[in-house]
Amino acid sequence: MSGGEQKLLEIARALLLDPKLVLIDEPTKGLAPAIINNLIEAFAELKKTDTTILMVEQNFHAAKSLGDSVAVMDAGRIVHAGRMADLAADAALQTKLLGLSLEAHQ
Repeated sequence: MSGGEQKLLEIARALLLDPKLVLIDEPTKGLAPAIINNLIEAFAELKKTDTTILMVEQNFHAAKSLGDSVAVMDAGRIVHAGRMADLAADAALQTKLLGLSLEAHQ
């Protein structure tokens, strides 16, 4: 299995346990865009349950698609915390915090 396939299998195995809390680090790292979209859809379905998801993610599209709240870290320190919808709507803040806006990232 490729690294991406192994990661998807690990996620699927964890979700079969019907967890109340999912802690996941960089779930989209190393995955093809089509697989990332499937993963986003799966986590979106999981959000409809009473499961809490705490995700560390550098892929802003994935984070924006799934996140309710956001904390942006730089050198191990939180430099911004708030609602994901607010960050997603503010291109200037995205550029300040991330170095580029969502529009430039797509």
